[in-house]
Amino acid sequence: MRSSIQGIAASIGRKSLLILATGLVGLTALSAAPTAFAADRFVPAAAEPGTDIPASTIKFGMRPYADNTFYIIGMKKGWFSDVGISFDPAPYGLKANDSNVTTLLLNGQLDLISEFCPLMLPTYKDSTKLKCVGFTDNFLANAILANPKLKLKTFKEYIAEGKTYEEALKATLAPMKGKTLVGAPQLSDRAFEEYLNKTSGAGFKLQVLDDAKSLVLAKADREDFVNPEGAPIVYTLRQAGWTSLVDIGDLIKYGPGGVDSPIEPLIGIVGLGANSDWVNANQNTLLRFMSVVWHIIDATKADPSLYDLQAPYLNSVAGTDLDGKGVEATVNILHPFTPFAGNAEYYDNNKATSYYANVWSAVIKDFEAHKIIPAGITADDVVWGGPIWHQMVEYKAKTDELLTKINGMTLSSDKQALVDRAKTFYANYDFLDAYRLALAAST
Repeated sequence: MRSSIQGIAASIGRKSLLILATGLVGLTALSAAPTAFAADRFVPAAAEPGTDIPASTIKFGMRPYADNTFYIIGMKKGWFSDVGISFDPAPYGLKANDSNVTTLLLNGQLDLISEFCPLMLPTYKDSTKLKCVGFTDNFLANAILANPKLKLKTFKEYIAEGKTYEEALKATLAPMKGKTLVGAPQLSDRAFEEYLNKTSGAGFKLQVLDDAKSLVLAKADREDFVNPEGAPIVYTLRQAGWTSLVDIGDLIKYGPGGVDSPIEPLIGIVGLGANSDWVNANQNTLLRFMSVVWHIIDATKADPSLYDLQAPYLNSVAGTDLDGKGVEATVNILHPFTPFAGNAEYYDNNKATSYYANVWSAVIKDFEAHKIIPAGITADDVVWGGPIWHQMVEYKAKTDELLTKINGMTLSSDKQALVDRAKTFYANYDFLDAYRLALAAST
């Protein structure tokens, strides 16, 4: 159904848009921030004794985007089952969407979801259960796209002519003066749209519409300006000739930098959200799950034909018509995946634009200003991905030590078999089980 807020200014308070977009109510009566955040942290579990891989079932949900459904590759290849993981509902988990996924996670109907984690923040007015447990990619698909019939010049073209950053923004978006931008309902898009509207002075209006419906209208030549949420939709329209007037990559490259930069709240890092009750009871299952995530990212880089496994599922939930090469291009252009080692930029490099504390502190500050969340929340209250990744880094280092030690030992056939299995797990980023098997082989 077409939103009834057609024509509403893009500079509308984000609290009102949140109510419309997510169905959350009662935000005008924010309670004080839940207490005891200091104790609300990820606590690692010890590695299980023995050499068997424990079996576990995860209630998992995937949102309908290219960087939210790549897990299907690991499911179809059997890589999750290799580390003892199956999914409920079988075989691929739940086809979730942004209207229900947070509620399902909060009430325990789902344990783990593919997610743009700031969308979970509004729940912090009442609960601190939802955590961001890992990052997978930097989302670069936020873009104002123009109907090709308009034949408009882009921000990049104005920059090439020698205009300053703000001059180029104003010139690029001047044709949108008083016009309508069709944007997705997700809260994650509002900051990008509001910033552009304010900085350029364009004064465009916002019409909120689901990506799938917006794509139908775009194909029917019934839209002039759009900002889709999903990278597959952005890619599809760009392939159809739509003009990318300005995108988040332009802002990051040419806009003001620094921790206090207005660009910082616009940085989009996609990943995984989880219910902390489940995490605290299944720490090692989560580590094994993340190992497959890094395995998929590594494998698709080496063999992009693996995206052929994802394309049918993605098309079925996103309304796109992409083949494997189209999914590959979407990933490479609009949301490049972050490999295991690349997580250091998120968790160790405090000068990086994508450093978790820089990004999340800016987002939290912005949400506080819009009265979406109470004061007192910090990045570490929400983001558990750092200690989870660091635990796997530690297991990797311990396994390296053990394998070096074993290299000088004479082993029985049984222990050599354990070493061989440990090396396979190691190559596939399951450093937890690589450590367990290498430890058993060394003693």
